[in-house]
Amino acid sequence: MVTITGTQHSGSPTEGVKVDREALEHGLVRRLLDHIERRTTDLADAVLEVSTDIYSAAHLEEERRALFLGEPLVLCLSGALPEPGTYRTVDLCGTPVLVTRNNDGQVRAMLNACRHRGVRVVDGAGEAVRFTCPFHAWTYNLDGRLLRMPVADAFEGLNKQDKGLVELPVAEGYGLIVGRLRPGPPVDVDEYLGPELAGELAMLDFADWQPQGEPHVHRVGANWKVTLDTFRENYHFNYLHKDTLSAYAYGGVLTFDPFGRHLRNCSALRTIDELRDRPEAEWGDVTAHFSYQYQLFPNTSLTFDSRHIELWQIMPVDANTSEVVHTAYLRPGLSAEERAKAVDMAPWICETVVDGEDFWVAGRTEPGIRTGMIDTVVFGRNEPAPQHLHRSFSEVLDAARRGGAPGPTGAAGGAR
Repeated sequence: MVTITGTQHSGSPTEGVKVDREALEHGLVRRLLDHIERRTTDLADAVLEVSTDIYSAAHLEEERRALFLGEPLVLCLSGALPEPGTYRTVDLCGTPVLVTRNNDGQVRAMLNACRHRGVRVVDGAGEAVRFTCPFHAWTYNLDGRLLRMPVADAFEGLNKQDKGLVELPVAEGYGLIVGRLRPGPPVDVDEYLGPELAGELAMLDFADWQPQGEPHVHRVGANWKVTLDTFRENYHFNYLHKDTLSAYAYGGVLTFDPFGRHLRNCSALRTIDELRDRPEAEWGDVTAHFSYQYQLFPNTSLTFDSRHIELWQIMPVDANTSEVVHTAYLRPGLSAEERAKAVDMAPWICETVVDGEDFWVAGRTEPGIRTGMIDTVVFGRNEPAPQHLHRSFSEVLDAARRGGAPGPTGAAGGAR
């Protein structure tokens, strides 16, 4: 099993800030219990109104270039490549990516397109020694080097060394595999996350959590930011989810903590009531009573509970359509009973709640949002996370328009 702490690159990896897990989690639970008692939540300083121009086709093209092709993105979690000699294909924003762990345990990312005629080389995930294009059997190794092309004498004069799979920048750290969808500067996971968030993810120690089943791709009839915003507030729980999630978790109660352009929310499960009248010294492990919810800029949502992780990658298709790639990862060492609970709950979350309610309501913004009669959308003070994200999107787009770099995504820079 491959275990990763800091960024995978030449030289010594740095480490995030060391986090006292009990102190952090007890502090989060205290905040949540206080909000429940007072019927409050974490608040932004003011209401934010955003022009509906952000949902236009022209605006989306700017976002594609600056946010999706210009910024590092989470490709998958480390557990998707559990051993040397494994691979996973990832399709994000119209770019087919092949991610591999070579025989030395190093992660590589390449465009999943043969250098002969551009055909997709491989699908799915698994173990491999080499990859052979189905069209003319050009064959590549785990690092993307071209090994063989049939009838080689017909390509006399072609420099075989230049025809490996197109390499993409990628790095691994803290359980994440982060890369770019176009060739460009190297990726540094420590810089991407910033020291505080890197420290939290190191504390959560999920590099060996492995996928449960295949990723599920959701097609949503809404702009990608509308879809993403459904993940970043629970103001809607008591209304949209009144017959589903509201019985499981408190609505309208959410912590918000920014890490540069990233952020963390935490929501309270109903079982948190068990801690109300219990002395904190007797709380022990509180992870069964709340969930960590991270938004990794620009488009990735990670939700943790004590048994599993939900990875949601929200991508634009066109101005009024998005695609969400959903993958569940299970904690190793679960008992048969815990594993069964996690596996049984996944379809309920995925199909009943997210597809049937969140993505359904996101689709109901079309076509009203682009009729020209609604000039702004509104984010209340009780929606600080969407406010933070929309300001961060604007910051990166403004920098791109000026022809400059937006600065680090992690806590050392970016919106606060």
